Amino acid sequence: MRELIKHILKESSALSNIINVIKDEGIFVAAEMVGGINNLKRMLKPFPDLTDMIDSLKGKLNLVYHSRKEFIEFPVKFEIVGIHENTWESNSWPVVNLIYDDSKFNKKEKELFDQFVWDTIADLNIGSVDIKPEARNMFKDGYYIAIDYVNGENWKSLDHDIRYNDEDMKHLYGLYMENNKLNESRRLIENEEDPTQKILNFLMRRYKVEEKNLGDEEEPITFKIITFNLKGEIYSVSNFQNKITQVQQIFDMLIHGNVIEPIELYGKSLDPYRQKVIRTIKRFLNQVM
Repeated sequence: MRELIKHILKESSALSNIINVIKDEGIFVAAEMVGGINNLKRMLKPFPDLTDMIDSLKGKLNLVYHSRKEFIEFPVKFEIVGIHENTWESNSWPVVNLIYDDSKFNKKEKELFDQFVWDTIADLNIGSVDIKPEARNMFKDGYYIAIDYVNGENWKSLDHDIRYNDEDMKHLYGLYMENNKLNESRRLIENEEDPTQKILNFLMRRYKVEEKNLGDEEEPITFKIITFNLKGEIYSVSNFQNKITQVQQIFDMLIHGNVIEPIELYGKSLDPYRQKVIRTIKRFLNQVM
């Protein structure tokens, strides 16, 4: 009996410590301590509010292929598995693991679909991501997600550039939907693109920050430079440049990378597309600069 009491008290103490970690450092730190989110959920069975919060970390979204004639949605599940923060911890966004079944693909088809997934992540429309309010409220930025994992594996840039067309994607879609019937997909003839999320994903995936003190301890002069690696070509902006120059250089990089249409930055009038591009660049700079 005494051993049973000691065991119960020990488990109770451990559970109390885990709950304190969740309160102080967040659910993802607690999950890492106990070997994953599923283990954490099992431990928290006596606390339905906390298990409901864990369940809210799952959802679904559509990876979209679109051309001039085709608009095809590939439904995927996802789970939020972590959190990213900027340097000053003033902004945060969810780290996501995409989950889908590609067992119907042969090696060549899988490589093609991997390329499509990589391309699509850069063009993901956050508005179509079904993140539950409980999960969205855990992060300071509700407009960006970082897809770092696919089927549990760390996702990284592809070394090759595979081309595909409408017929390729229709073929993949037929195979894919045999195993991934999550929701109805749609094909539409026309698609009006909003570049906002595409630009944010492109910039957030590639930027690096460096800071140097060009002064001394009494009179520090902070020099901050943001660099981007675009297929081996380096672009940069610094806090020593004015905002117009910063926006212009990023704007030129986005055109060179085929992220936005080849338009003029400033003209006699600003059309809605150009306005969205400029606002998005400024928003990014305000976050990281």
